[in-house]
Amino acid sequence: MIVDLKSTPHKTPRLIVEGGLVSKNAYICASCGFCRFGCPVSKKVGFESQTARGRMYILKKILDGELEYESDLIESFYACALCGNCSEICPAGVDYIEIVSELRKLFVESGMLPESQKLLRDNLTKYGNPFSKEEERGVWLPLTYREPRKSKNLYFIGCSSSYSSTRIPKSIMRVLEAVKYDFIVMGNLENCCGEPLFRMGEEQKADEFMERNVEKFDQLGVENIFASCAGCYKTLKNRYPKRFNVLHITQLLQQLVEQGELVFKKEFPRKIIYFDGCDIGRHCGTYEEPRNLLKAIPGVELLEFDYNRDEAMCCGGPFAASAPELAAKIAEDRVREAEEQGADIIAVACPTCMVNLRDGARRAGIEMEVQDITMLLPRLVG
Repeated sequence: MIVDLKSTPHKTPRLIVEGGLVSKNAYICASCGFCRFGCPVSKKVGFESQTARGRMYILKKILDGELEYESDLIESFYACALCGNCSEICPAGVDYIEIVSELRKLFVESGMLPESQKLLRDNLTKYGNPFSKEEERGVWLPLTYREPRKSKNLYFIGCSSSYSSTRIPKSIMRVLEAVKYDFIVMGNLENCCGEPLFRMGEEQKADEFMERNVEKFDQLGVENIFASCAGCYKTLKNRYPKRFNVLHITQLLQQLVEQGELVFKKEFPRKIIYFDGCDIGRHCGTYEEPRNLLKAIPGVELLEFDYNRDEAMCCGGPFAASAPELAAKIAEDRVREAEEQGADIIAVACPTCMVNLRDGARRAGIEMEVQDITMLLPRLVG
């Protein structure tokens, strides 16, 4: 065990264990249990091993040589949404996401990726998407978008919106066409951004996806990239070369509103509550642009969850593929909270959040409309 005592501002020293990098934060954890109150999983599962405190206890025992890496213990480190709420409320400032992310890399490097993750990895490797879809990614695109041309501005659509939530990109295209904003999409040239692979610790495979996309970006002369998937936005912004200017679609649309190019001409008298997804929110700090976009719509009354912005509770979306029942249970709580606030619509800025919250509404038996913000806009611009 080698301790690297170099530390950066607001970060504790780090630890190198068995060739993988793990944060010394494990020993900073005071076992106070505050993390339990912000963890969506522990509220539903109830096991201490499914909390940040429990995992830190397990990790310390492993580091001290009192426990061996076993499949059940490794699985517990994947039963985490990486939403980051535990780190947000931790009084000791433990960077829990860093710990789990680095541990997952160590598990992959050591050939210990859990079975629950292998299918997702294999789907991405074989099909280029996490859904085992063999059809071409851009088969639904209007003909004018089928053949990529050169442009500085690229809309990176992502897997979810390419294969299951195509109403989101169709809505975005209609709005941007209405204001004559020049942009391209990659269609069949687009690969998964690599986010699911980064999340599971498959750094090398994720980098391969990134490199393929970057090669295409350069061939097309791309300088500015906007994404409607919050996971893609997070990955493009935080992992890809910094020479690309990356925005979430709500940021771009808010800019167009401020410049007077995008004007909402019709009233929309609804009570809308905005849900801060973890990727666009805590992981990227994008909180106000989606709200400002909704405020620009005539007639909208914008509501808030009791816990919002950096304190927002995860909807469970990261478990939609690996543990859909758990994901829906977590989402059910968010839908009930929206109903208690008197909302007509839950507006989101992420296709995964949208699909999962819809599942939560069905599970709860609540008639609640859940829409991506962009899907509300085409009816208002023309």
